[in-house]
Amino acid sequence: MNHFRYKIMTPSGDVESGIINLPYEDLFSVISFLESNDHSIVIHVKKLGFFSSFFFVFLKTCLTGKIKRKFIAEWLNNISMMLKAGMPLVTTLEESVAGSERSYFKKNVHDMILGIQRGSSFSGVIEQKSNLFPKTVIYLIRIGEESGSLDERLKEAAEHLNRIQTIVNDTKQALLYPCFVFVTMGGAMIFWFYYVVPKIVALFSDMDVTLPQLTLIIIGISNFIQAYILEIIAYGFLFIVIIVILYKKNRKFRKFMDTVFLKLPIAGELIRISNLAFITEYFALLINAGIDIIQSVKILEESISNEVFRDRMTEIKNSLAAGTSIAESFKKAVVFPGFVCRMIGIGEISGTLPEQLYYAAEDYKSKLAIMVASLGKTLEPVVLVLAGAVFAVIMAGLFLPIYDLVGRVSSM
Repeated sequence: MNHFRYKIMTPSGDVESGIINLPYEDLFSVISFLESNDHSIVIHVKKLGFFSSFFFVFLKTCLTGKIKRKFIAEWLNNISMMLKAGMPLVTTLEESVAGSERSYFKKNVHDMILGIQRGSSFSGVIEQKSNLFPKTVIYLIRIGEESGSLDERLKEAAEHLNRIQTIVNDTKQALLYPCFVFVTMGGAMIFWFYYVVPKIVALFSDMDVTLPQLTLIIIGISNFIQAYILEIIAYGFLFIVIIVILYKKNRKFRKFMDTVFLKLPIAGELIRISNLAFITEYFALLINAGIDIIQSVKILEESISNEVFRDRMTEIKNSLAAGTSIAESFKKAVVFPGFVCRMIGIGEISGTLPEQLYYAAEDYKSKLAIMVASLGKTLEPVVLVLAGAVFAVIMAGLFLPIYDLVGRVSSM
C-alpha cells in the first residue's frame, strides 16, 4: 500500500485535495481509480516518499487513533443483526455509525454509502477500505453477496475477528512479562552504575585501598554511563526506532528477525504456536466459506505477518498448483508439525477439512492460553538466576576492596 497526494475536480465543479492509501505503484492506476470513483477529473497526483508516508501515518494515528479489530468485529456484528431484521443495506450502514464519536471511521462509512448509492457493491466499497478491513472479511462479504447470505457471512467475519483478537491478546500478554522484566533489570543496572557505584567509589578513594580488576571494570562502566547518560538514552531510543522502521519496511530484515525470534527458547515456541493458531483458524474459515484451496492459501500468504511462515505458505501454494495433495504440501513446508499435517490429511480424505482445521485451531489456542498462564512461573526461576548472577558480580566488585581493607585492619 502506498500513499498518494491528490487534487481533483468533482462533477459539481468543487476542487478537493487529500492523501489516499492505495495498493498501486504507478500513477496511471491511481488516476484511473480516482476518476472512476465518482467521475471526477484528476488535476494533480503525486506518490509520497518514505519519510512523508511515515510522518503522515504517524500523525493520522495520533489524531484519529487506530481502529481496533474488536471495534470492527462489533460493527460487523451490528450490521449482520440489522440486515437479518430486514433493514436495507444503506440504512443499516447509516445506523451503524449514527452518534459514533469515531469521526475517521464515520467518514469512511459515509464514503462507502456514497459508493453504494452510485452503483458499487458492498464488497467493492469495502475493498477500497482495505486499510481498515482484512482480506478475509472482504472475501466473506463478497461470497455473502453472491450467495444471498450476507448477514450470516458478516456474523462469521465478526466471530472470526474476535477469535483472532483473542490469539493476538494472548500472545502480547505472554510476551509482555519477559519484556517488562528485562526493561526493569536494565533500568535497575543503569541506576546502580549511575547513582550507587559513584558513592561507593568515593569511599574507596578516601580509604586509599588497592582496587581489584573486577572493581576497576565496574568503575569504568560507571564512569562511561555518567559521562554519556544522555547519549545512551538518545541513541538507545534511535536504535529502537530504526529497528522498528526496518522491521516494518524491509522484508529481508523482517525475515531475518522473524527467524531469530523463532529460535529463541521460550518466545520462539510462543510465536510458533500463535502463528499456527492463526493459520489454522484463517484456513478453516476460508475453506468453510467456499473459497478454493489455492486461493485460500494465497489469502493466508498475504495475511500472515511472520515472514518465515509466509514463505512456507508460498511453498505450499506452489506445491498445490503442481498437483500435490494438501497434507503433503503442508508436510513439505517443514515448519508445520505432524499433528497439523495429520489433521489436514484426515480432513482431506473424509471431506471434513474445515472441521479438522477448527479442531487444530482450538487446540493451539488452548496451548497458547496455557502458556500465557504458566509463563510467569516458567520464567521466574530463570529471571531470578540471571538477575542474581548479574548483581552478584556487581556486589562482588564493590565489596571486594572493603573485605580486603577489613582483612588488613584485622591483621594489624
